[in-house]
Amino acid sequence: MGSVRVLALRDLGRLPVDREWIDVRRGDEVSLPLWLALELSRKGYVELREGGLKDTELHRYHLLERGSKGGKLAEIREDVYLVAGLALGRLYREGSGESLVRADRMRSVLANLLDMRLGKLVNAVVSVGDKQPSEVTSVLEEMLLFKFLRKALEVWRSSVLGYAELWPR
Repeated sequence: MGSVRVLALRDLGRLPVDREWIDVRRGDEVSLPLWLALELSRKGYVELREGGLKDTELHRYHLLERGSKGGKLAEIREDVYLVAGLALGRLYREGSGESLVRADRMRSVLANLLDMRLGKLVNAVVSVGDKQPSEVTSVLEEMLLFKFLRKALEVWRSSVLGYAELWPR
């Protein structure tokens, strides 16, 4: 996952960033790993300075996915779902009529993108054999879903084939 710019709302002391430790004081604007920035933001220690994804970028991913041939997943940024969720949350919190309309459109595009990618991911689970999830997608959530679906299909197949063992030959 990438990093994100944050504004420190209080003194945070030393934080681990890219194998180093940095001192972060109130008022400092620094780049932190996304996971750390989200946790500190949730606790009210920092303010996220960038949402990370614009609606135009999401539309571009949607078009790329629609144009992707052969059931192959289009290349998109690995943190797309997380940053899309952050951007949507920010638009909904703004609360203006314009931002709410943009958020609804963005949510619709995201839902459509999810549906397209899910269909391709399910097809990949069924048809790719022994490929690793990272050979199919670079998106963490999709890699985890790929593994889960593959395991679920293996269990299902073995249980269905196991029914034959119930009957004498």
